[in-house]
Amino acid sequence: MTSDEQPERAHSPVQRLFLLARLLRARPHTVAELAAATGQTLAVTARDLRELEALEPGLCVLPGPPQGYVIGTPDLDDAARLTLLRGLDALAARGSEPAASLAPLRAALADALPTHVRAALPRTTGAARPAASDLALNAVTQAWLACRPIRFQEWQPGTRRAARLHPLRIETHPVSGDLLVVGRDPDHAGEVRTYRLGRMLHVAPEAGTFTPDPLDPGQTPALPVTPLPTQAADSVTVTLRFTGEAAFRVLEGGHACLGEPSINPDGSVDAPLLVPHDAGGVPRSVLPWLLSWGPQVQVLGPDGVRAAWQRLTREAAEVAAQTPTRFVQHGAA
Repeated sequence: MTSDEQPERAHSPVQRLFLLARLLRARPHTVAELAAATGQTLAVTARDLRELEALEPGLCVLPGPPQGYVIGTPDLDDAARLTLLRGLDALAARGSEPAASLAPLRAALADALPTHVRAALPRTTGAARPAASDLALNAVTQAWLACRPIRFQEWQPGTRRAARLHPLRIETHPVSGDLLVVGRDPDHAGEVRTYRLGRMLHVAPEAGTFTPDPLDPGQTPALPVTPLPTQAADSVTVTLRFTGEAAFRVLEGGHACLGEPSINPDGSVDAPLLVPHDAGGVPRSVLPWLLSWGPQVQVLGPDGVRAAWQRLTREAAEVAAQTPTRFVQHGAA
C-alpha cells in the first residue's frame, strides 16, 4: 500500500470484490498490499482474489516473488506506437538487440496503425531464424521476470566456463552497444557479475526462485560511460567540434553532458563538455566516449586533453594500419 492509499473496509463479499477490482485497475498490487489497503487478512484477500479471477477475464498474475496482480493494461495510442517503433528501428540499426526478438514486437505495434501509416513504415526483411543471441536473450528475460536463477556457459577465447547467475538487470554497453546481463553469482557469495549476452551459451533457467535485491552501484563493475553532467567547481571545460551526422545529433539534444552548442559558418557545431578535474589527467570515462564519435568529433582544447585524444587516436590508427599475424591453428586465418 502506498502512502496515498488509506485502508478501506468493505464488509460484504461483493463490496470487497468491487474494491479489489478498483485497486487492481489503478496499478499492480501484491496480496499483502491489497490486504493492507482493504483492511482484511491475507487469507481473506487471497480467497477474494480467487473469486475475482473467475469473474474478471482481464485479471493478470505478475511473476514474483512476491506475485502481483493487475487488471488490464493501459492501451497505447497511435502516437505512442510510432514512438516505440522508432525506438525499435534504432535498436535494430545499431545492432544492440537481436533482430528476431524485435520482429514480433514491431509487428504487434505496426498492425494496430492506420493503413496509410503502415504503408509508409520502413520495410523489414523476412522473419529471420532466431540466432543464438536471440535464444539467450529470451531465456534470460524469462528468468529475470520470474526471478529464477540461470545456468549457462560463458565463452572466453579458447575455452568455456560453466556459470550461474541471479539476473537483476539487462542493460546496454554505453560504447559498444552490446547487451549486458548483470546479477549476483550464487556460487561466489552473491558477488555482482556482468556478462556479455553474446558470450552466454546454452542459457537455461533453473528450478526455484530467488529474492531480488537492488544492486549497489558501487558493487557493479565499472564500464566506460557517457560523462555525466558535473558542477562547475573542480571541473575542466573541454571544447568539442562535431561534424556531419554528429552535428545533427548534438543539435537534436539528448546529450545532457554537453553545454549549449553553437553553429559555425561551415555547418559544424561547437559544444562545451564539463568534466571532473583529475590530477592524473583526463577522466577515464571521457576518452572512450570521445572515440565513440569516430572521425566526427575534434577536441579543440584545452591542450592537455587535446594531446591525450590525439595520442590515443594516433595509436589506434597505427594499430589499424598494421598487417595482423595469422595464427591458423588458433582460428584467425
